[in-house]
Amino acid sequence: MRCSGLFYYGRSNAFRDKVVKPMFRLFIVDDNKYERNGIKESIDWQSLGIQVVGTFANGLEALTRIDELKPHIVITDIAMPLMNGVEMSERIRQSHPDVKIIFISCHSDFEFAKSAVDLGIYGYVLKPIIADELERALHKLLAEFTEQHREQMEKERMMQQLEGMLPLVQEQFLKEVLLGNFRNEDDIRQRIEFLALPIIEHATMSVISVKCPRAEGERERQSAMDAYFQSYSIKNRIARSETPERAMVPVQFSAEDYAAIVFDQQGDKQGVIDAAVQLNTSISAELGIQATMGISTCSRELTELERLYKQSQKAVNTRFYSGSNPIILFEEIDDRSDSPFEEMPSLEDVYQDMKALMSFGSGQDIEEFIGKYLNDESAKHGESYVKGFALLFSHLTGILLLESNQPGHFGDNAAAWDKLNRMSTKEDVVQWVRQTFAAIKERLTDRNASRNVKVIGAIKQMIHDNYHEQISIEDISKSVYLSGRHANGLFKKETSQTIFDYLIQFRIEKAKQLLKEEGSKVAAVAEAVGYLNTSYFILAFKKNVGMTPAEFKSKAALPL
Repeated sequence: MRCSGLFYYGRSNAFRDKVVKPMFRLFIVDDNKYERNGIKESIDWQSLGIQVVGTFANGLEALTRIDELKPHIVITDIAMPLMNGVEMSERIRQSHPDVKIIFISCHSDFEFAKSAVDLGIYGYVLKPIIADELERALHKLLAEFTEQHREQMEKERMMQQLEGMLPLVQEQFLKEVLLGNFRNEDDIRQRIEFLALPIIEHATMSVISVKCPRAEGERERQSAMDAYFQSYSIKNRIARSETPERAMVPVQFSAEDYAAIVFDQQGDKQGVIDAAVQLNTSISAELGIQATMGISTCSRELTELERLYKQSQKAVNTRFYSGSNPIILFEEIDDRSDSPFEEMPSLEDVYQDMKALMSFGSGQDIEEFIGKYLNDESAKHGESYVKGFALLFSHLTGILLLESNQPGHFGDNAAAWDKLNRMSTKEDVVQWVRQTFAAIKERLTDRNASRNVKVIGAIKQMIHDNYHEQISIEDISKSVYLSGRHANGLFKKETSQTIFDYLIQFRIEKAKQLLKEEGSKVAAVAEAVGYLNTSYFILAFKKNVGMTPAEFKSKAALPL
């Protein structure tokens, strides 16, 4: 049914805005030629920033030209021959979802028009059309277009800024991944793609922690420019270590702490070690920094990067080493049998620290332990934490005494808790922990000292018999039925060097003997003394002897 609506040409001055360059394209669709022309002629479209690019008698005609003329807005009647406004709107929504549609309608089919709300129709104007009403609908629509345009321009501006800051944003994202703040594989991959990170797909990943300590007082003397240049130089050398098969992505955590995320296409662990050796040599020779590095195990899962980073940190920060080797593999120091609290890292840390202190810790070490767990000013521990930690301390002390075949120290748990509750200040608890350490250490040191001598002898014999094999601290400590930390502490207390230092020293001495033999080859000597990686052997040899194996061999061959 059609209605012969009259078009009212009255207009308010409120819409006579200044003329602007047309920005938006418009279709007018109505089977009544007079109404089509009336809509077209009655409104100052240019002042609205709109250009009428087509008028059509039905929906089918409009659809045939939509791809060519690309309208932003369609004003359409509903009841039309061949294709009505509802069917046309449905097709436009499917093919051009960003086009805004305004219905014009008689009262008789207005209710029918309401049923098309799910088509995303932007507005309705009743016939007979009043120009002001149509302009109000258009102004509302244009305001939305303008806001969308503003948001798009803002997004483009932000993307331009992001592009200029991309290296910093990339590094910050990778830092967050290493710290465990992103744990969803799909989320990580989407961000890697968005940030255009140089990641090799399906690569084996590992993490190298790089510690670049500065000499005493150097930080105060170093200018801001020098500090930034040093950071840039270290990260640049990490990035330059990459190959077509191996990406090396640098991440800085502080002025002294860096990480290199390694993506290796071939899964070559020896290649990663070689890259670490070359990087260490470059930092030392070109920057004069004696860096220490810790290398993690490998994984193919991006969500494992947090674990790999923790491994590399454990390696680079381990207490087992005193500087004899600047590159430490996590496999060399991993001791999975050392604690009964594998699922509770915080308990494991306390257990390990207490075990080391009770065996060979000094008074200063005990004070550091108390400072770490009870007197940390930044943590501001409350009463419940202090007493809870003290109860944990009492439980772990009992475990450690049982491991040493010593009777318990505290009695039952209820008595221990009662004693702790009677302590009125944190200092009471601290003093109690201090006294407990002293009492336990005195009890343990009264044991037969000859046992320690036998243990040290057994460790040395284990190294003498197996130095040419791939042995770790865990292997050596297991041979004397001790944990890695306990065995290492006992060995250092009696010999003034760590087990690892002794192993390296013994291997180097054996290597020196073999290098003196006529016809010996550096690679063969390295393998004969337990080094599968020749570069790794050369670095360790030079660190301990002061010259490379080749230089030592040449010098040894000279006549006396």
